[in-house]
Amino acid sequence: MRSSGVLWFVVSLTVPTLVLEAEGASREQAASAPQAAGQETPKKKDDHSHPAHGKAEPATGEKGIIPKAIPIPGTDLTLTIGGYAKVDFIQDFSGIGNAFDFQTNSIPAEGTSAAEESGRSTIHARETRVSLDLRATEKGPQGKFRVFVEGDFYGDGNAFRLRHAFGEFAGLLGGQTWSTFQDISARPLTIDFEGPDGEVFVRQAMIRYTHALSPQWSWAVAVENPSPQFSVPSSLQGVARSSAPDFPAFVRYQTKRGHAQVAGILRQLRFAGGQGVSNVSEVGWGVNSSFTVKTFGQDELQGMFVIGDGVARYIESLGGQNVDAVLTADGELTTLRSRAFVLGHTHHWLKNLRSGLSYSSSDVEGIPAEAGTAIEGTTDVRGNLIWTPYHLVDIGGEVLWGRRENRNGTSGDAWRGQFALIFHFN
Repeated sequence: MRSSGVLWFVVSLTVPTLVLEAEGASREQAASAPQAAGQETPKKKDDHSHPAHGKAEPATGEKGIIPKAIPIPGTDLTLTIGGYAKVDFIQDFSGIGNAFDFQTNSIPAEGTSAAEESGRSTIHARETRVSLDLRATEKGPQGKFRVFVEGDFYGDGNAFRLRHAFGEFAGLLGGQTWSTFQDISARPLTIDFEGPDGEVFVRQAMIRYTHALSPQWSWAVAVENPSPQFSVPSSLQGVARSSAPDFPAFVRYQTKRGHAQVAGILRQLRFAGGQGVSNVSEVGWGVNSSFTVKTFGQDELQGMFVIGDGVARYIESLGGQNVDAVLTADGELTTLRSRAFVLGHTHHWLKNLRSGLSYSSSDVEGIPAEAGTAIEGTTDVRGNLIWTPYHLVDIGGEVLWGRRENRNGTSGDAWRGQFALIFHFN
């Protein structure tokens, strides 16, 4: 179905030389927030986080004191002020709907007026972010304590917006952060804020419990905010509205050489009808498998694969496209099968020079009731070169290519080059 992608090479420089401990960071993305509450992972030397998406959460020292954290007198707590200032210079060589993120679902089809538009230059600093991380320096008899809040300026008109806001205690997490169905630690290295479009990527409110079975094995289960995405025909009165939360869970195996994780999700897709219109609902499900593995030295291979019915909104390129399901004018609701995968590799040329290459693809099956311009699938390729001349300064460049395909056979391609400067707080 999908035409083959084009490989390119990339030039970019970025990120930290701090010794980090965590599951790695990433997307929009990236993450100063943990993958799951109560989850401990082996220390990694030179474990640089995603250059354009911030550093991983601070490492915990031998005595439980977070490096660079500020002790709060009279308590067992420390406060870390994190974040960075970032500027992106983006050069588009063809038409694409989003000037700030390389969103393949915004690529116009060939032959349309939008596709005929020339490229453009964009310079912005809206990815700049700030975070506060409060932690207990010692693990109590009932478990660790943490409160984390982070925001950036990606709102309308560069408005400040919430990214993460959650607390953790004794394996229980409450607030907004990465979905339990997602594996942020398996995200390939990119500079673009969007990240690979075939990945599962959602931040939302939740209540989650995580339990470590051993130093290698852990599991988590959660209830998360539902948001069914399908269009309601104008001839019907009613709204897409779930009466139950989404139920994701995962099992994870972690070693010094990498990790493997399998996550699943069950969700309700429901149409609440208005006057004279019946309510109708379907069950959605999905499975997301992911991994990372050290190849040579500090080099790493990352991979993700997701499949399911009614879970398109969890896939980056399909989210916001209203393709979880199709509601016909007769009031019949049908879930749509979606699939996506991501494959990436990070190579360390020198201690302060590395690069990432990634390929991702997604597709969603349709039914005749859909419009011909509805999205059918996407493909994207990204490559970069990253340099850290000083441990608080990242300089990077990236080349990106993407493609969107529609139900009616139309498609469009786009090329982009991106250069970034990042100045970290700590």
